[in-house]
Amino acid sequence: MSVAEPQPDAPASAAPAPYRRPFRKRAMHVVRRAHLYFGLFLFPWAVLYGVTAFLFNHPTAFSDAPTASFGTAALKGTPLEALPSPTEQAERVVAKLNELQKPATPYKLAGEAKYAREFAFATVKAEGQTVNVLFDVKNGGGTVRANPVREKAEPERAPFATGPALEAKRDQKAPRPVRDGIRLADPLHERVKAAVPAVLAHTGFPAGEVTVTSVPDITFPVEADGRVWTANYNALTGTVTGAPADAKPESEPSTRRFLTRLHLAHGYPGEANGKWFWALVVDAMALAMCFWGLSGLVMWWQIKAARWPGLLILLASAACATALAVSMWGALAARA
Repeated sequence: MSVAEPQPDAPASAAPAPYRRPFRKRAMHVVRRAHLYFGLFLFPWAVLYGVTAFLFNHPTAFSDAPTASFGTAALKGTPLEALPSPTEQAERVVAKLNELQKPATPYKLAGEAKYAREFAFATVKAEGQTVNVLFDVKNGGGTVRANPVREKAEPERAPFATGPALEAKRDQKAPRPVRDGIRLADPLHERVKAAVPAVLAHTGFPAGEVTVTSVPDITFPVEADGRVWTANYNALTGTVTGAPADAKPESEPSTRRFLTRLHLAHGYPGEANGKWFWALVVDAMALAMCFWGLSGLVMWWQIKAARWPGLLILLASAACATALAVSMWGALAARA
């Protein structure tokens, strides 16, 4: 019986090299993930911007005051029922000019007339409220909005308040000598005025007469007559005013007004506070919107079947955006 010879060991197979995706696919993966995560992180602000923009575009939506809309039926029997067209009114104006001035060559209307703005406004004081009426002079109808009249109580005057404007308002039954206010040596506005020529020379702008129009007030606590007051000093006028440190604001903004103010808030203050971080979010939203658009273009181009339809849509979008920009330029330039 023969003993089988041992077989030589099979050569060990080489370990497969780790798979590595091409750079293009890895880059697209990063773009898609960034597109997604930017959207998730900034989702609350995107919704907030959308809601507040809607409130600006629709003043009667979620109104914080009684509001009603009316159509042309409400104008029947009034002088606004049959309003002459702008061209008809312009013709009457030109006729009156010819009648009054009697020019050698009569004036004549050289084209079609139009309203410079779409709306006429009226205000009514009634029953402790102010009623604002808006008329659409082009299409008829409009809106009515009522706001309660907020009577401003005379604020409590601080015992140290002084300044020309304040002295003029004091009780005339007990007149006092008018004081010039508080004038410090080298006040802020004089320092600004002296620094302006150097700044203009440094930045290359022409120099001229300098007028300082405003400076920020200085706010500080003052103890007077056993009470703590919040004092405000304006170096430009020398006026010092004050209010009790525990005084509450006259009124707080409604939810709608708070949202619209939030939409308009911008700019970085000089210190890191809530407004500073809000400005940071505004910048982040601006960058994210640009990134979303550009990354969306990159992702669209990767889908070959969608390239030609997408290109047609992009061209149509560019044409519409250009036409709308030109139209809005004309509308806004006319109001400037």
